Amino acid sequence: MNVGILLFNEVEVLDFAGPFEVFSICSGSDQQKLFNVFTLSEQPEITAHNGLQVNSHYTLDTPPHLDLLVIPGGLGAETIEMYNQRLRQWLLQRHAQT
Repeated sequence: MNVGILLFNEVEVLDFAGPFEVFSICSGSDQQKLFNVFTLSEQPEITAHNGLQVNSHYTLDTPPHLDLLVIPGGLGAETIEMYNQRLRQWLLQRHAQT
């Protein structure tokens, strides 16, 4: 199962890093990983809250198929991204498929 975690400027680090860690360590009884976890963002690099720079695995234009999309919180979600029309359209398209 593919799990994408959306990143954006001013995202809270724990809000994306925690789910990334949890999904990444899940394995079945045969120790095979249950999830393919990756990050995606509008730009290849974002600056999280408090200045942490993060490179995404994929941009919005290039992600693999998504089974589950995690949308973390953060100041950027409340002050910047909720007005980002491109991101909103992308999310609406993914909502129908994810």
